[in-house]
Amino acid sequence: MKKVLTLVLALALLLALAGCGGGTGYKIGIPADATNGARALLLLEAQGILTMKEGVGLAATEQDIAENPYNVEIVAMEAANLPASLPDLDLAVINGNYASGAGIGDSVLVTEDAESVAAQTYGNILAVKEGRENEPAIQALLAVLMSKDVQDWIAANYNGIVMPMGAQDLTIPPISSPVTIKVGASPSPHAEILEYVKPILGQHNVTLDIVEFDDYVMPNTGVEDGSLDANYFQHQPYLDDFNAEQGTHIASVGVVHYEPMGLYPGKTDSLDFVK
Repeated sequence: MKKVLTLVLALALLLALAGCGGGTGYKIGIPADATNGARALLLLEAQGILTMKEGVGLAATEQDIAENPYNVEIVAMEAANLPASLPDLDLAVINGNYASGAGIGDSVLVTEDAESVAAQTYGNILAVKEGRENEPAIQALLAVLMSKDVQDWIAANYNGIVMPMGAQDLTIPPISSPVTIKVGASPSPHAEILEYVKPILGQHNVTLDIVEFDDYVMPNTGVEDGSLDANYFQHQPYLDDFNAEQGTHIASVGVVHYEPMGLYPGKTDSLDFVK
């Protein structure tokens, strides 16, 4: 009788595993913040790893997973920590700026499709406190960022990890007296792009003071309290959420580039487990 019971339990376990696709047990890291987390889940769905509830779109959360055929474990964490956590994960969905900063861009397995909802939504913006959008130095910075020179430089230097939004022929307003603007940015690619812009902007009487940040909060609080004149590190949905949650008054001046979110290898170096 004991042997029969053991066989019955073993069979029940096998059937349970079969019901969830056999179970890989793979751990996949995604950003913990709502906007980037939803984007990551949609990328996993596009690869056939998960199926989300119909219609959730960019509001998707882990609770909206309808099917998990490979029994993967979703590990949500601070987006900036994902590259360093790859040795402990099988795969991770990582923002382009963090992948670029960690020097892992060439290892990406797959990225968001250029025609995806995310690609049309998550352009990275130059942002200022409301009311400062039309200041001459801010408009000069935007015009240079959107110039053909800078947009071409972005396309040539990031191998698809960072993609330009397209050149615009914007007018650089005349600035008669020297002015300095302090801009907060994440190290890569934002601060790198600003370093390229810096000498060009200097030709128009504007000195660019670049302040690097490793988080998503301080660049916005700095713009809000006036210690920064602008920032360049985030996309519009993140800013919208930040303003709503923090009561801040920060506005986009323009959309400069797009960073496809990618799926990167950790302990697993392929998507061969997806049938």
